[in-house]
Amino acid sequence: MQKHLTTNDLLNGPLRYFLYFLLLIPAFFFRDFSPPNELKYFSIVDEALRNNTWFTFYNHGEIYADKPPLFFWLMMLAKIITGKHIMWIIGLFSLIPAIGIIIVMDKWFKKFSINHNPLVSNILLLTTTMFASVALFIRMDMLMTFFIVLAFYTFFKIYKNEHLQAEKWLLPIYIFLAIFSKGAMGFLIPTISITIFLIISKQIKTFGKYLGFKQWAILVVLCVIWFSMVYAEGGNDYLQNILFKQTVGRGVNAFHHKAPFWFYFPRMLWAFAPWTLLCITLIIKGIYKKMFNSDIHRFFAVIIISTIVMLSIVSSKLDIYLLPIYPFVIYLCSTILYTENQNKSLKIVLYIQSALFALFLPTFFVAKKYIPYDFSGILPYIGITILSGAGVLSIWLIIRNKTIHSIICLGFGLLFLINISSFIIPQFNKYIGFREMAEAAENKAKFENIDRYAYYKFYTAQNIDVYLHTKLECINSVEQLDSLNRLQKKTILFVRARELRRDNDFREWIQTEEPEWKVGDYSWYIVGN
Repeated sequence: MQKHLTTNDLLNGPLRYFLYFLLLIPAFFFRDFSPPNELKYFSIVDEALRNNTWFTFYNHGEIYADKPPLFFWLMMLAKIITGKHIMWIIGLFSLIPAIGIIIVMDKWFKKFSINHNPLVSNILLLTTTMFASVALFIRMDMLMTFFIVLAFYTFFKIYKNEHLQAEKWLLPIYIFLAIFSKGAMGFLIPTISITIFLIISKQIKTFGKYLGFKQWAILVVLCVIWFSMVYAEGGNDYLQNILFKQTVGRGVNAFHHKAPFWFYFPRMLWAFAPWTLLCITLIIKGIYKKMFNSDIHRFFAVIIISTIVMLSIVSSKLDIYLLPIYPFVIYLCSTILYTENQNKSLKIVLYIQSALFALFLPTFFVAKKYIPYDFSGILPYIGITILSGAGVLSIWLIIRNKTIHSIICLGFGLLFLINISSFIIPQFNKYIGFREMAEAAENKAKFENIDRYAYYKFYTAQNIDVYLHTKLECINSVEQLDSLNRLQKKTILFVRARELRRDNDFREWIQTEEPEWKVGDYSWYIVGN
């Protein structure tokens, strides 16, 4: 007799992973590349393909050793296969690892019979602000986190003697792939956490069982092959940059993203939103009731604490660097939630959160007139109504003592809001990226036979070459602008509002010109004769 697929099968079976994919992938179909990172990566990839370099990368001729090759390889292969940069295809390299992390964590908990609700764990992680944001942007961090999670899972299986023989060889490969995705943190996070866990467990003498001579040999050989190829392509300068400037330089006295020790602690409050208060409540409850007494709880706690402390000591800091702890924080909280879901303090937290969701729609109508952007069409209102409806339904579920269902309700409200918001993105692409600005400039250039492009000071504009397929000239002074005028040749000049506000000489120079295109902080002018 044929079994019919039910909603319960969809949500609790493996098909739920495909549902997450369907809800999140539309964001990549309609969004322009963000200038600070995504557009820069595409420009770097184009330059690498032109130069036929696969181990060394440059951004307009300058060494770009910030990131290892793996993610760039995926982008390059996508460009070779499709002939152009297709956002949703490149987006798979962030979204698939994000869903892969959830699959590995679920498999981990199932294998060792750890009590949790998989659907709740998935929803909490997928809708946590930082995790969701990185899943929907083109960055290397999610891929690195995926390999770090695989490394930790493999270690734990060996620790529990529940592993296949081949997994002893896979552990150093996963660590190498984490390094090859993002850099030194892919090595430090797993090795430091594993070492501290073994010390706390009074089993440090067994370290060689997990990372012995053979495992280190694999890791070293892979790194030597990589660095040899770097030297062959980029020479000693590039090798020195990747080995010292990007490791010691960032760690001890950062030349970029330098921040104080306490940087992460206040910022985690928003990064874990909207589940911040829930996570804090659950962790306090777990500590109070001494629930962190199993190997899995201790291991997760070690990963979280050691990573936060290590990254706080490291000089260079960004919110996204903490991404590897998010799966472990959320799944640790999920194990506490499984037994404490009827706790009064937990219900109060969920009442507050549900009420905030429920008030989202009326608040939006009140605040809409103060929002500087126009929301056209019905989709924004559908998305906000779903979120507020989820809040109302969640309150009703809490009253009926269905706390777990209330969290699932809120989580899916957020996922559907993300899905619906994806179809609204085209209205805001002119504020997000440079595509519309570049296309308008290119059309004007063809019409007036202009073949020269320049930008005034702001560095992200150099990557507009992804759209224009030609190099842009960097202008750093009014004197250089005067020289453009003397060339008796028109130039399209891209300008950022920041320079108009701060640079008095430039503002005075440009005030006689009218922008041909202006949206938000960006505009472009035609200068010269």
